Amino acid sequence: MAKLYVFGIGGTGARVIKSLTMLLATGVTTNYDIVPILIDPDSASGDLNKTIKLLRDYQNIQKQTEEYEPNLFFKNKISTLTDVVVEKGSSVKVVDGFRFELDGVQNYRFKDFIDFNSLDQNNKNLTKLLFSEKNLDAELEVGFKGHPNIGSVVLNQFSKSEVFQSFADSFQEEDRIFIISSIFGGTGAAGFPLLLKNIRKGIVGGKHYAHLKDARIGAISIQPYFKVKQDESSEIDSHSFITKTKAALHYYSRNITGNKSINALYYIGDTVDNPYENIEGGTKQKNDAHFIEVASALSVIDFASIDDTQLETIKETATYPVYKEFGVMADGQINLNTLYESTREILLSNLTSYFYFNLFLKEKLNWAISKSYPFTEDATAKIDSNFTHQSFYKTLSNFNLEYRIWLAQLQRNQVSFTPFEIEPVINQYNEVTDFKVNTKSIFTLVRNIPERKGINPFAQNNYELFVDHLNKASHKLGNAPNTPKRFMGVFSQGIKTLVDKKLL
Repeated sequence: MAKLYVFGIGGTGARVIKSLTMLLATGVTTNYDIVPILIDPDSASGDLNKTIKLLRDYQNIQKQTEEYEPNLFFKNKISTLTDVVVEKGSSVKVVDGFRFELDGVQNYRFKDFIDFNSLDQNNKNLTKLLFSEKNLDAELEVGFKGHPNIGSVVLNQFSKSEVFQSFADSFQEEDRIFIISSIFGGTGAAGFPLLLKNIRKGIVGGKHYAHLKDARIGAISIQPYFKVKQDESSEIDSHSFITKTKAALHYYSRNITGNKSINALYYIGDTVDNPYENIEGGTKQKNDAHFIEVASALSVIDFASIDDTQLETIKETATYPVYKEFGVMADGQINLNTLYESTREILLSNLTSYFYFNLFLKEKLNWAISKSYPFTEDATAKIDSNFTHQSFYKTLSNFNLEYRIWLAQLQRNQVSFTPFEIEPVINQYNEVTDFKVNTKSIFTLVRNIPERKGINPFAQNNYELFVDHLNKASHKLGNAPNTPKRFMGVFSQGIKTLVDKKLL
């Protein structure tokens, strides 16, 4: 299968890939094997490490259920760069699977990274003209703190790394590239044009790569969508976000779209005054999920859907590259009905089905197992208490908790995305830990979409109706190779059928 290499640069890149992973879990698919590559100097970042953990859990679930056609969840393959190069016969190991680890940033100041003290006086004076004293003394291990001039120097090592060489060696003519970055910070604003420039050179390690030079490349440049609280001791000041955005856009107009080095460029941002805690990096940097990140993840899906012929046709026209923006039908709180039809078509059935799958497992699976309903019974692939104690189900449960937290964070953030009637559960540290539902009928949980009555007069409402459809799905599917595949097949088929009939 062709590969779509998705570079997530900086904290925003990691958060968008997190939302992309959630969407793929619900059944959203592309015709590509997704290969995420995360680039961030802040190796301790809470957002970065949560995304890596989520990707690994997705992989573990997907690998145990792949090539079983009835399963509709976790369909799209996600691979590490290591997986790809090993598949092609190489023994190269990419550090940490999904993440590129920058050398020389741990416990280093920028002046140490550029070996400032060894420069002669003339070069020291020139460097001081280009970088302030604060720049030179900046600690690199938590990122570039909104300074793309620092980021462009440090990130330049990526093109000389073993990771970039492995990427170039594995890239094929039918593959594609997508780059996710913010435009108002340091890592993303510096990393995007630098990465694009090195790809378009088509020369890596002295070798020529025609496929890489001519690759079909898409990118999303994320404009400001949040602010940080004012902190005099912090180097991050959101008052500078707009100024940095304007400067970067001017640069992009000459060096990215102006020289036609990209096939498709997506833009997105938000004007809502949405202050986050001013955390410069590290383990405490764990921002709530935001709808802008979901919409940005959808740009990856959209780019994957544009056929090669269309991209090549666009290239020959005066409008090349293609530009795309994201819009909603109404300001304020967003739900599934305020999305335009193309977006709604992607999200409505998939998000809703996985929501109910998740809810049933959380609230009623043990109850259903204790009742020995037909869908739990199978001679060789029984869904019982032994299965729920196995590693597959534990990994799925961990993923599902993160999915619930993600939905609850999207609801409490500004702008609020509220596809479902849920109530976030908040701990003493103001962190979302789960969600809960308060209703007598679970079919009233999809916001602004009423349930259809009377689809089965012999079945009870709520969870008993789910059991009825799970039993039917089990009977229809028959035997399965193993319990994880049977479990995912029965639940995805049964719940999607019920959701389509009852709600959609």
